[in-house]
Amino acid sequence: MSSKIKQLYRQMSGNMEYCFNIESSETLTDEEMDKLALLLADGFIAASVSRQPRFSGAGVVELGPRLNFATAWSANMVSICQAAGLPQISRVERSRRYLVPEGQDMADFATRHHDRMTECVYDSPLTSFETGVVP
Repeated sequence: MSSKIKQLYRQMSGNMEYCFNIESSETLTDEEMDKLALLLADGFIAASVSRQPRFSGAGVVELGPRLNFATAWSANMVSICQAAGLPQISRVERSRRYLVPEGQDMADFATRHHDRMTECVYDSPLTSFETGVVP
């Protein structure tokens, strides 16, 4: 059975939002997505999490952890999900989406806002955590 990736979003400031990339072994129901949104919400306020990104267009850059390893944050979040009755969740990675100020170079902005050793630029929304690299 293949894994599925869904995204949830939480705005953190006027120009930055978190994107939660959620891997599950099966399609999540609306009720399960609502439960997950509550776990990822700011202060358990479900309305702070959205199924759609608040930022879109060419002026948005997404930065997140490299896909070849699961972060400690992901391991903790998966444990929380399983304790909350969501055993099908196998990985949750948090990336940052920035609305780049007009006139700024996207590549320069990305370079200044991420750690190239542990993070990378996501050119499009994740559909898999697979890197295609075979050890």
